[in-house]
Amino acid sequence: MRQIVRPVRAMAFGRVVVHHISDAKKVSYVTSFWAKDRQTTNLIPHRREVEAALLANIYNPHIDQVVVFLDGVTTDDTIDEEHKSTCVHFHQDMAELSRQYLQVTSSTKHTHGVDDPMLKVKCVNVITGQPTYHQMFLNAISNVVDGDIVVMANADMVFDDSMAKARKLKEDVLLVLATWGFSSEVTPVSIRQFYDIIVRTAGTENQQLKDRDVDQCTMNHWSWDSWIFHKRAIQGKLQEEHFQRPNINNEMVPFYMNENGAENAALWAMEQCPSFATTYNACDEIQSWSFHLTPKTHYSQWSRWPRGDGGIYRNPDRALIPKPWGGTERRHSPPYPPKLCARENGCFFD
Repeated sequence: MRQIVRPVRAMAFGRVVVHHISDAKKVSYVTSFWAKDRQTTNLIPHRREVEAALLANIYNPHIDQVVVFLDGVTTDDTIDEEHKSTCVHFHQDMAELSRQYLQVTSSTKHTHGVDDPMLKVKCVNVITGQPTYHQMFLNAISNVVDGDIVVMANADMVFDDSMAKARKLKEDVLLVLATWGFSSEVTPVSIRQFYDIIVRTAGTENQQLKDRDVDQCTMNHWSWDSWIFHKRAIQGKLQEEHFQRPNINNEMVPFYMNENGAENAALWAMEQCPSFATTYNACDEIQSWSFHLTPKTHYSQWSRWPRGDGGIYRNPDRALIPKPWGGTERRHSPPYPPKLCARENGCFFD
């Protein structure tokens, strides 16, 4: 029997031999990114962080496809062609960053066994604005996504070799991943080098960079940034009304990624899918790293949520979001997954 080498924590690309087997599942990474404003030449530090994160995932040999839904694409005919922003420009920008990365590393071994990493990229123009959480899950199971297993995450999340384990995910298991954050002490060198080459050498050294991003996997079980699931487990099974929660006027409205408590509400919605028997925060088994050390400059769409003093707020207290999407009081916790797999025979195939 052919041996499968299991990855360990904080591995670097290329240090684990991955044996291909005939029944290996294909993994697609799906995310949303905002189109570049081509009418300005100003460097946006967090945008460069996201581009570095995307490049790292493109180079990850355990991710077979990278699908980017590019929101805010310009179609206005009154805008000069050179200032429009579409997937064509996104591909050009990422290809240029890839050339810069390879030029600095000066070795083909840094492609991590991928002949042409940019061939993995599929970009989809989105002209309807930022997708809701429900729309993101619909995007993840659309025909443009080739993978049997989908990894859906914020665009500034980066995955290491531990992503190899995703191919072994059992079909009735829904995974979420809290991030390990970012630090020079813990983040693998092979992950940090994308940040150092693409972000720090791009003029952001004069920006206000945080020393580290918080390790949410260890510190916070209320929050996560990534989802992993079998594509066919949710096809035709999601209900849009489950991805709505009451706003300040007690109207049921959709919620967006990056709103406070949105991941908890989305978890409840996903758990209504009859295909899932187990939900599991597998951040100790599959590591993700956060490329978000600069101030946020792109603001998510949001609804008017209730606030404790009777006002409104773009990010409500989770405790003020009524069940089942949140907790009505602080002692009532919002939906969150355990950090132990509840299945007797495990959440992954051997």
